[in-house]
Amino acid sequence: MQHRVGLRARTDFRVVANSGGFVSHCRGIEISASGIIVDRGREQTNQPLLMKLEMQLPERIRPLRALARPIWVRGSQQALKFVRISDVDRLTLAEHLDVLNLRGVCLC
Repeated sequence: MQHRVGLRARTDFRVVANSGGFVSHCRGIEISASGIIVDRGREQTNQPLLMKLEMQLPERIRPLRALARPIWVRGSQQALKFVRISDVDRLTLAEHLDVLNLRGVCLC
């Protein structure tokens, strides 16, 4: 069963995940206004309750910041739901989805 809220698109940008002092550099591979799927490059062994994310979108200078919780892990990929993100950053994510749509990326 899949429970998705809002539009989701394939993408590729740098994400820095910080959980309890451990910093992990990942790639954002799928994004929506409510969450993200990241590729960590290796299998994840521990599941922190919350992670601080810094997302560097290609069309933005400053990173977007969010607090997220893990939803699932499959191999090196991990789905995260945004728990806390500013309205401005959430709007920026929606604008990023619009840019992807203009470039011809399928929104699901």
